[in-house]
Amino acid sequence: MKKSMSLLLALSFCAFASEITAYYSPSCGCCSKYFSKLERDGFKVKRVEVSPERLMEIKSQLSVPPQLRSCHTMVYEGRFIEGHVPPEGIKRVLRDKNLRGVASTHGKASAIGDYEKQYEIVRR
Repeated sequence: MKKSMSLLLALSFCAFASEITAYYSPSCGCCSKYFSKLERDGFKVKRVEVSPERLMEIKSQLSVPPQLRSCHTMVYEGRFIEGHVPPEGIKRVLRDKNLRGVASTHGKASAIGDYEKQYEIVRR
């Protein structure tokens, strides 16, 4: 039992060791707070400041559905993480290569740089 728990914890940590690239506009106040919170929770986040026009191009290249687009877009191995997705949603994208991405719409929690409670899975 102890060995299986240790293995489970090690596998969980390995998923976090992967770097997520975050594209955002420097004029947005909530993004940096959200990225910092992710980092405190064990995620590696590479922050890339881009113009609003470039951010929209990235969203289009990743096929982020227009109704799910938010203030920033994170990318992991070609899959998107859109908005203030909670850790459990991000972990699903890190594990499941059959997903196109995951998104949380911008709500009250997002405005203060926090995680949204709900997220939507986008399949290929």
